[in-house]
Amino acid sequence: MEQRLVCDTVRDLLPMYIDHMTSEASNESIEEHVEGCQGCRDALEQMRQPVSVEAAPEVQEFRKFLKKSKMSLLYWIAGAAALIAVVACFIVNLAVNRRLSWFYIVGAGIITAYFPVCVWIAASKHKLVKALAALSVCIVLLVGTIQVVLYYLMDIGGIWFMQIGLPVTLLWIAVVWAGVAFHSCFHMNALISLAVISFLAIPGNYFTDYLAGDYRGVPGWDIGLIADGLGNGIAAGLLLTAGIILEMRKRKKENGE
Repeated sequence: MEQRLVCDTVRDLLPMYIDHMTSEASNESIEEHVEGCQGCRDALEQMRQPVSVEAAPEVQEFRKFLKKSKMSLLYWIAGAAALIAVVACFIVNLAVNRRLSWFYIVGAGIITAYFPVCVWIAASKHKLVKALAALSVCIVLLVGTIQVVLYYLMDIGGIWFMQIGLPVTLLWIAVVWAGVAFHSCFHMNALISLAVISFLAIPGNYFTDYLAGDYRGVPGWDIGLIADGLGNGIAAGLLLTAGIILEMRKRKKENGE
């Protein structure tokens, strides 16, 4: 009973002993007791271990709940803004044209902007890839909606979707996906990925103008091609240089240099 009382007293004093809040006489008594008591020695070692407050399950759960609440709030704010825009366009289109026409284009554009954001918020992993996939699908649908509305509802232009619209859209989607794939495969920073996209924009501009017919019988098309390529090349070079500098600094920091 006496030994138990001594151990309880010592263990009550251990927190103050660790924080250097006990007197020299108390320190000597505690150290003498700890040397001969395995239980108190284990208790002292356990108290000296760092306590990770961040790893507490309650803290982690609260942070997840807080993050989810913020994402839900952002989701509903974006949804409310999109709904207001759709309703406003619906009313204006009916009031001005007495029928719905360009409202479908605006609605498809709002969906194109809103749906990828929803995917970004809802996704737990690979947010960029999933959001970009949703955006790619929405852009194709948007271009198709523009074609249908202009030709069938507004009697503007001809049928260009399969010959020009879809190929050009898929071309630029492929250019953006190439930059994302480069980032995912080589784990480089965003500036280097943007440099890849800017470089691929050089042939992208050429094929876009070729598919649109801008180089058919137009004098000086080669000068326009060179000017476009030069601008994209300069942008790619600047982005690549900045990306390489950031990558070198990051590696030096990781190596402790």
